[in-house]
This record gives sequence, structure tokens and C-alpha cells, in this order.
Amino acid sequence: MCATGMPVKNKLNRKAIILGALLLTACQSKGPTPNEGAAAATETQKPTADPHAGLDLSPQQQTAVDKIPRPEPDASGKIDLGAVTMQVPEAWTFQKPRALMRRAQFKVPGPGGEAESVVFFMGTAGAGSEQANIDRWIAQFTNKDGSRIVDVTPVEKKVSGFEVTQIEVAGEYDGGMTPGGQPGQATSEQRLIAAIVSTSKGPYYIKLLGPTATVAENRKVFDDMIASIKPTP
Repeated sequence: MCATGMPVKNKLNRKAIILGALLLTACQSKGPTPNEGAAAATETQKPTADPHAGLDLSPQQQTAVDKIPRPEPDASGKIDLGAVTMQVPEAWTFQKPRALMRRAQFKVPGPGGEAESVVFFMGTAGAGSEQANIDRWIAQFTNKDGSRIVDVTPVEKKVSGFEVTQIEVAGEYDGGMTPGGQPGQATSEQRLIAAIVSTSKGPYYIKLLGPTATVAENRKVFDDMIASIKPTP
């Protein structure tokens, strides 16, 4: 018997119980199982509805983005985007881009409410194949009954030697993003006109998105802007 008066056998049993409890706690705190970890990673890595959408940024991120030099239209309305220049419509208002992928963006007025035009540029690699981008844009729209839109035919043309592919699609738009990076609620009566301009420095993605009436009214304006594209001197 020890000086404490507790038998050695009882003391050993008590230590074993404490050790067992500590081991159990440690096992429970190791984190998810391999399957749970893989599921969590898969959830985190799910692609967003539109990689071009330009998610809302934190104030600190926006400050950093604002410091990046951005082209602005000159006195004549021409804007130098890098590999190309184009003429910005007089009624459109230039805005500071809200995300890194946005080379330029404009506020577009119209009868249905304000629309937005954005020029995206990601360098030589672009954002996947031309067809993948077109398919993704179309998939962001559905008919009112929720069915897929299938009657979209890309138009191919040449502008100042550049290959240009253009589409137009309208319906219920669900390609918007929430600040958390998740798809937002579908917006009805929306229309998109988008052009991919292929250059030696990479493709430019030029989009006009917003209320159907506003985008429809600005269709010729958009076409004229695309037609004004020229190689940067």
C-alpha cells in the first residue's frame, strides 16, 4: 500500500481509464475521415456558374484591384485594350472594373433598366476553348418553363483581320454570383450578346448583359462597337 493509502492495483486501473479517455478524445479530434475530406474538397472546388462573372471582392481586394492600371477611353471615345482598340459608344459610361479578369466595363442605359458591358481578358491561354465558353454562356439561360435553350447559332465574321464569333441568347438568367461565390437566383427577361475576338495575345471576351429591352435596343450599338475593333498600333 502506498503512502496515500490507495492500493497500487487501483491506482493503475485509474491511470488506464484516464489514458483511454485521452486516446478517445484525440481520435475524435483528428478531423474528417479520408472520404469526408474528399467530399469537402470536392464541394470547395465545384466550378462556379460563370468564371467570367467577377465575384464581389472584399474592400481590401477591391483596393488592390483599383490600383491596377486600367485603360480608359480617350477624348474621342477610343479605348486601347492591349492587342486591340475599339470605339466605346457615346451613351455608355466607363466604370472601374470590379474584378481582375475585367479589362474594362461600361454601364449601358436603356428602356428595360441598366445593363452592363464587360471586356474580359485572361492572356494567351484564355478561359478554355471557344466552344466551351459559348456552351457555358448558353447554359446560364433557360426558358420560362425551365427547359434548356437550344436554338442559338453562333455567327462568325472577320473584323480588321481578327476572327470574331458572336452569340445572342435570352431567357431566365441564372449565371449571377453571390458574394459567397454561389449561383444567385435566376433573373427573368434577360439577354446576352457576347463576342469572342481572337488575337495573337489571347482572346477577348466582350459581353453585353442585362434586361432584354435594354440589350435589344443596344444590339446595333454593340455590333458597331465590335466593328470598330482594330489592331493596336
